[in-house]
Amino acid sequence: MTDKTDRVHILDRIGKEEVQSLAQKIWQGENRVNTKIASEALAIIREKYETDPTFFSGKSAKGIAGGLFYLLGQTYDSVRTQRQIAKSLNTTEMTIRASCRDWTEFLQNHHRNIHLSNHR
Repeated sequence: MTDKTDRVHILDRIGKEEVQSLAQKIWQGENRVNTKIASEALAIIREKYETDPTFFSGKSAKGIAGGLFYLLGQTYDSVRTQRQIAKSLNTTEMTIRASCRDWTEFLQNHHRNIHLSNHR
């Protein structure tokens, strides 16, 4: 079980400023888009941490956010390729691809839960 110090460390490493900065690198000059996607990504990161803190072990902030940004870009009709995201974040396409796989199921459940709660 992780303690509060671990939680603070992970959320500092992948916190609001870091996520916003990474989103700005991908959607340069598109402040509304990068702010919206960064905000959603941060909420998802926090939610994932609450249910599975070990998910973040050994992963870089760029890796964690990169795949999430790719998937959220599709959701918000502001698509960037995995190659574009990797280049913008100075990481590899393999890192982005692996992150996408890691996030896909969680995001499907996340969006399903939001959809269900909006129809109650």
